[in-house]
Parts: sequence; C-alpha cells; structure tokens
Amino acid sequence: MEALIGSVFMLALGAIGVLVLYGLLGFFIVQPRTQVVVLRFGKYAKTIQQDGIAYSFPFGRTLYRLSAQVVSIELPRMTVLEAHGNPIEVSAVCAYRVAEASRAVLDIADVGTYVQLLATAVVKNVCAQFPYASTEANEPCLRKESDVISKALVQELQDLVTPAGVEVLQVRLNDLQYSPEIAQSMLLRQQALAMVDARRTIVDGAVWTVTNADKRMIAAGLGTSLGLRESFAASLMLVLCSGERVQTFMPIQVQVEPGARAGGE
Repeated sequence: MEALIGSVFMLALGAIGVLVLYGLLGFFIVQPRTQVVVLRFGKYAKTIQQDGIAYSFPFGRTLYRLSAQVVSIELPRMTVLEAHGNPIEVSAVCAYRVAEASRAVLDIADVGTYVQLLATAVVKNVCAQFPYASTEANEPCLRKESDVISKALVQELQDLVTPAGVEVLQVRLNDLQYSPEIAQSMLLRQQALAMVDARRTIVDGAVWTVTNADKRMIAAGLGTSLGLRESFAASLMLVLCSGERVQTFMPIQVQVEPGARAGGE
C-alpha cells in the first residue's frame, strides 16, 4: 500500500513538474513598437503593447505579432483622368501604421495589400476632382499639390482603412505628368497661355505708361490738342505693344500754349 501511495505521489509530482515546465513556455518577449495579439482557442483574448517580457499560458494560445512602426509604400505609376478629362500619369507615396492590431489580425488577411489597393483607388478618385494646372492662384491643382489635395487624399483613405485598425499619416503625389499621347498638345497649350499672359502684361504696362505720359505732359504745360494727344497715345501704344522696333510712324507735333515754356516754368 505504501508503495502504491509512493508511486502515485511520484506521478503527481512528475505531472506537476511537467505542468510547471510547460507553463514556463508561456513567457515571450515583446519587441519595442510591436503589438502582440493573443488568441485563445481561436477567440480574441487580449493585445499586448508593452515591450519587454510578457506571459500568457501556452495551452490553446496563438500569438500574432504586428509592427507598430510607420510603413511607407510606393504606389506604382497609373493613368488617371484629371478634372478636365485629360489623361495624366501619376504615382504616389503612402505612409501608415497599424494602430489597432486586433482589427488588423481578425478582420484583414493582409494589411499591406489592403492599404495599397485602397490607396491606389483613392489617388484615382481624388485626382479626378482637381485639374492638372490652374491659372487661378487660389484654385488648388495637382501640379502644386496644395494642402487641400493632401488632406483630401488622407481623409478619403482614412475612411476606408479605419475598419482595419490602420492610421494613415500621409499620402503624397510622387510623380505627375501628362500622358504621352497628349503631352505635346498640352505643351503647346501651355505655351499659348504663357504668351497670352505675357501680352496681357505688356498691354497693362503700356496703358499705364501712356496714361502717365499724358498726365505729365499736361502737368508740364504742354497744351497739345485732343487730336494730337490721341495720335501720340496711339503711336506710343503701337511702339510699346509691337514687341519690335517700329520703322515708320506718324510724326507728332507738340504745340505749346501761349505763355508756357517747355521747362514747365
């Protein structure tokens, strides 16, 4: 009887020893900026975010480790239509991090692929809302990529990836240009717009010069007649706006009113 009791005691002691040794396998290390999701028999148990040594009894346990570091992905070049319907080629860079590891593990199969596919769709959608270039200083355009466009990219992508526990930090357009089939036509259009702006500036400057010259002539006491002043203004506008030297133009005779001298005294 005593032998039987001793055998049972030794078996119990051995079982306890095995259980203790098995329990020691529950210790694991959590690296800095790493989240560990613990599942118990396929059900969510907890998320460990504190780095260092952690413990969870190993029986029925499954560990999923996800990095909490910022991840940057480059979206490949794609052809999209901007607000005016012109095809453009654009690529982008997206920066994000996993904020809620439990969602990323339980609801999404591959977080990286999930974010990349949605970011591609968002870039296409946002680019379709803004023109490639704008002549208005306050109108946002893709070429300048103002804060309005950056916020639109981040906000729209954030709304889509929130169920995956992902926080979008930044989305920026990386490469932007017209598609090859319309690049030459758009270059000619830009040159034409630049020429129109240059001519407009020349005309504005010429008008100011002629107006100022007429006022100074009157202030100096050069009492020219209305017809001669109009002829002078027309000839001066021609010289200023022609862009090249005028070979022949109407000679102008300035008549000084009696009692006035050219010096304006």
